[in-house]
Amino acid sequence: MNRKCLNRRTDATQQGFTLLEAAIALIVLMIIGLGIASLFTYAIQANGRADDRELAMAIAQKRMEWLRTIPFNTQTRTVNYSYPNGGLAQTSVPVNETVTNAGRSYVVTTTITDLSVVPAGNPDAGAPTLKRIQVSVTPLGAATAFETVTITTQRSTQVTGIY
Repeated sequence: MNRKCLNRRTDATQQGFTLLEAAIALIVLMIIGLGIASLFTYAIQANGRADDRELAMAIAQKRMEWLRTIPFNTQTRTVNYSYPNGGLAQTSVPVNETVTNAGRSYVVTTTITDLSVVPAGNPDAGAPTLKRIQVSVTPLGAATAFETVTITTQRSTQVTGIY
């Protein structure tokens, strides 16, 4: 009999969760789960943008390497820019082209600017001696300016004299 009495006493002092406590715990877990789910969607979008920037950087580097292979001389300095058979003439407005890489479309903007020219009174006066070449690549449908990759370089030609 003593044991039965002890069991009844311990049964009376033990308490479980009420339905209200269980419901509140589930709501708290649901809110935490939704917060974590939103972080996953943000991470997926950030990875997609990083992929776009990586491919844009590859396109920009390839285009810049092509521009560096063009010799900067009297034959190419006035030939209009066009990919893949153009020259290094100054662009009056930036040249935009659409390129597809890995199934994604990008806008490649190329700007060539003359920074210095042969002074007047010298042979080839007014001919460019220093150029700035800028290549910008933007994924089509980019949401922010942070998705654009820009590479800039300068090219010079060998011109005798003091300028």
